[in-house]
Amino acid sequence: MQIEKLSLYVITFNEEKRLPKTLASAKELVDEIIIVDSGSTDKTVEIAESFGAKVIFHKWESVGYQVKFAEEQCKFDWVLRLDADEVLSEELQNEIKSIKSNATADGYILPRGEVYPGMKHANKWVKHYKEIRLYNRNFWTMSGRIGHDDVIKAKPEATCKTCRGFIDHYSFISISQIVEKYNAESDKLAERAIIQKKNYSPWRLVGCSTLEFLKFYFLGRFFLLGWWGFIHCVNVAFLRFLKFAKFYEQKNSER
Repeated sequence: MQIEKLSLYVITFNEEKRLPKTLASAKELVDEIIIVDSGSTDKTVEIAESFGAKVIFHKWESVGYQVKFAEEQCKFDWVLRLDADEVLSEELQNEIKSIKSNATADGYILPRGEVYPGMKHANKWVKHYKEIRLYNRNFWTMSGRIGHDDVIKAKPEATCKTCRGFIDHYSFISISQIVEKYNAESDKLAERAIIQKKNYSPWRLVGCSTLEFLKFYFLGRFFLLGWWGFIHCVNVAFLRFLKFAKFYEQKNSER
């Protein structure tokens, strides 16, 4: 099955530093670029338009709602979803070209790995994420769940395959940026837990950081990234601690 037309959709907010590489890596593969922006005050919109993108403002509520809205703005059945800090590797670009010529599944899982300063590409041996990012909307679709950006089946018979090439994830700008990001993310995680009526014990605070660090550093093989891997694991462990600490804070504030 040939993919005649392909839409790319990206959600953005103040991404002038990273968006150009994202769009440059995908522009030759797609027939439409949809940017859903939540109120950028930098040059994000200007950059997106320079790539021929259609920019739509949509107020931020949740990542789940935002990506679902963005998906719905696409013109074509086949869509590619990228975040503004993600770049298609050359290997993955070539793979997607082949898929467009002969798609043998309804959706494709695109592996995504972290890239830090001094690295050219993601290390395939380090823990990475596997998500359906290239898919036919008649068979797969964004769930639209609050706080989640997962793709679910639109039809029971939907099929998927995994690509070999990687998305290079440039989530890191600076340590200050990561700390701010995780602080905001932990707010959302705690809020979502309250909405979902979770009942975490305060004892989850004890040792959660250590366990999270060990899980990512050794089982996730982040030690292969040297000191950047160590820094990443400490940050992820602190995010875990903040989630439970802020949940405890909110539960007691309710009283």
